[in-house]
Amino acid sequence: MKRIINRLTSNVERFEKSIKNISIRKRENIQKSMIRPLYQEILKSLFIVISLLIDALIPLEILRRLPFITNFISAIITISIFLFVEIKIYNILWGKNGRWSIENFKSNQKFK
Repeated sequence: MKRIINRLTSNVERFEKSIKNISIRKRENIQKSMIRPLYQEILKSLFIVISLLIDALIPLEILRRLPFITNFISAIITISIFLFVEIKIYNILWGKNGRWSIENFKSNQKFK
C-alpha cells in the first residue's frame, strides 16, 4: 500500500511540474506575441478599413455624378492615386523600415 502511495505522489509531483512549465511557457508566448502595443494594432486595422471604404465609395460616387465617358476614366485615375498614397502611408508607418514596424519592436524588446 505504501508503495502505491509513493508512486501516486511521484506522479502527482511530475504532473504539477509539467503544469507549472506549461504555464510559464504560455505566459512567455503571450508576452512575445504582444510585441506591438495595442493602440498601434487598432490604428493599423482602422487605417485598412478606412482605406477600403475610400477606395470603394469615392470612385463609385464619381461614376454616379460625372457624365458617362469621363466617369470611368476619372474613377480609375482616382482609385489609382488613392491606392498609391495609401500604400506609401502604410509603408511609412508599418513597412519593413517603418516607424511602427515589427522589426523595431523586436529589436527593442528584451525577453528573459
